[in-house]
Amino acid sequence: MEFWIIWLIVAAVLLVIELITGFIASFCMAVGALLASVCGIAGFGIEVQIVALAVGVVLSFMFLAPLVNRMRDKRKRHREEYNSNMNALIGRESTVEKEVASGGLGRMRVDGDSWQIRGVDGGPIDRGARVRVVGYDSIILLVKTV
Repeated sequence: MEFWIIWLIVAAVLLVIELITGFIASFCMAVGALLASVCGIAGFGIEVQIVALAVGVVLSFMFLAPLVNRMRDKRKRHREEYNSNMNALIGRESTVEKEVASGGLGRMRVDGDSWQIRGVDGGPIDRGARVRVVGYDSIILLVKTV
């Protein structure tokens, strides 16, 4: 079996590992193996193929890895920003419909939806008090009086 076929098999295995794990190093090594395979197809010896493998891996880590990581971070930020409507509620203000007992839960209405609320300081909040959403814990809004 010729070396370029072996390099293709190695690249394929590394790409499968990349797809399963998302580990960027396996992708960079697969690029190096593909470059070594191209050198093998071109008729170069094993020494040139190994140098091409090393150069391909190093260049992939230098240029492709930051690009892929940047794309992943952008997707992750996009997913965090738009994953739920809960993030859209932070900063909204409304009045308390059902008073919050000390350490307990109450209710408030935002855009027609009734939400369970808890004060961030754990203290009581009277009915009719104006509050601002500062966070959430699961489906319970954390509020602070305004």
